[in-house]
Amino acid sequence: MFFSILFIIINAQFASSQSSLLVKNHLQQNDYLTLASPHQSHLTQPSLSFAESLYQEKDYFNAITEFERYLFFHPNTSNSQEIKYKLALSYFYCNETLKTEKILQELSSEIGVIPKLAQRFLAQLYIDSKKYLKAKIELNDLLISDNIQDKTEIYRELGYIALQEKDTKTALGYFTLAQDSWLITETERVIKLPKKNVSLSQLLSTFIPGSGEIYCGQLGWGILSFLANSTTIYGTIHSFKNKHYLDATLIFSIFFMRFYNGSRSNARDFALEYNEKIYQAKIKEIEKFYRLQK
Repeated sequence: MFFSILFIIINAQFASSQSSLLVKNHLQQNDYLTLASPHQSHLTQPSLSFAESLYQEKDYFNAITEFERYLFFHPNTSNSQEIKYKLALSYFYCNETLKTEKILQELSSEIGVIPKLAQRFLAQLYIDSKKYLKAKIELNDLLISDNIQDKTEIYRELGYIALQEKDTKTALGYFTLAQDSWLITETERVIKLPKKNVSLSQLLSTFIPGSGEIYCGQLGWGILSFLANSTTIYGTIHSFKNKHYLDATLIFSIFFMRFYNGSRSNARDFALEYNEKIYQAKIKEIEKFYRLQK
């Protein structure tokens, strides 16, 4: 019994020494002072090579921790801009948009090539989130930068924003500066789209209720509007002729005016809806090309 216990103790000590040796080798390879773990990272010295390896392996969640720890211990490191940029990308891949924007904003205020890359990335984030004013500020700032030699892509992005804001003439101007013949041609087609005249649609329904809707391609609504207005105006006239003045007044004020104004309003809305539909259909074609070029 004594020898069995002694044998177990010796084996345990041997296993412990072997485990300590493995841990020591691991720490030496990764430049850590103690064993790193998600719950003990504050006890260790950060390793940039380890953070880089996590980033290359697309383990962005843990890469964020290691990049931030490295920057905390080495705030004045010479490659801080590159680390911050990769940290921003890691946050982006983890769908942490606000944190990504914050880091990019801080980085883009610095001087150098990487801050300009950060500014481009920040502008793209603003475009994707439809913050077009902020995107234009960043892109226009890049246009006057000496670090940006080829400004073609910036002109394309500004043109794309102008299209989203329905400023086709400005978009055409930017695409012309970018010397992109395909985008120039497509933008000219957008300008020449066969849109419905909103004022004309309302004018038609003013004189003949329902005709404005038919002009906008809404035949069913046009017929329904025409019948509703015809019926109520007939009821108004019929009641008036029979000296049912109260009935005539009620039919005219409650029903006819509602259907009449509704026809004019519908004509305007259908014209706007038609124009928006064909505009967005064309913009989606351009957007598809724009995304493929990025």
